[in-house]
Amino acid sequence: MVVPETLATLTDAPEPRAVRIRASAGADPLRLVGDLDELADPAGAQVDNGLQARETEEQQLRILTWSVLGLIGVAVVIALIGIANTLGLSVLEWVREHAMLRALGLTRRMPATEAALLSVVATLLGTVIGVGFAWVAHETFVTRALDGATMRIPWRSLGVVVLVAVLAGLVAAVLPARRAARVTPAAGLSLD
Repeated sequence: MVVPETLATLTDAPEPRAVRIRASAGADPLRLVGDLDELADPAGAQVDNGLQARETEEQQLRILTWSVLGLIGVAVVIALIGIANTLGLSVLEWVREHAMLRALGLTRRMPATEAALLSVVATLLGTVIGVGFAWVAHETFVTRALDGATMRIPWRSLGVVVLVAVLAGLVAAVLPARRAARVTPAAGLSLD
């Protein structure tokens, strides 16, 4: 590839064989390709572009990302059911423990605090393990298949997932915590 002046010095009949066009960052790829096709057809030229392929790849990546986020949402719902079930089953154990702690001066919020801690620890542990597995998969499979591939972690989306999981753990603990908090310290300590 040479500039037109250099091409004129190399040959008597310089004719352009290819024209490269750089699109601006905000250009609509499909519209740009359509406009270029309209310009190229009367001249008998062909438009070869990477914009459509890039747009297709980005659309597939968006679909994959939303699919994964949907699966994470299903996992959060399953985790909610598991946390609610676990907390519901342990209410009988909590009643005595909670009654004793309340007799010692602790507040009624103890079951909710315990559920929040449980969901925070589980969410953070799951996030660290998940990112670790993603890194291992990237290093094992992706870098071998694609040279120069980089791993990007969507921190904002991951933060939203962690926040939703923690809030979901609190919501799952509401009913068991209310049930345990209703028992007075004297009644809870007298249970066998």
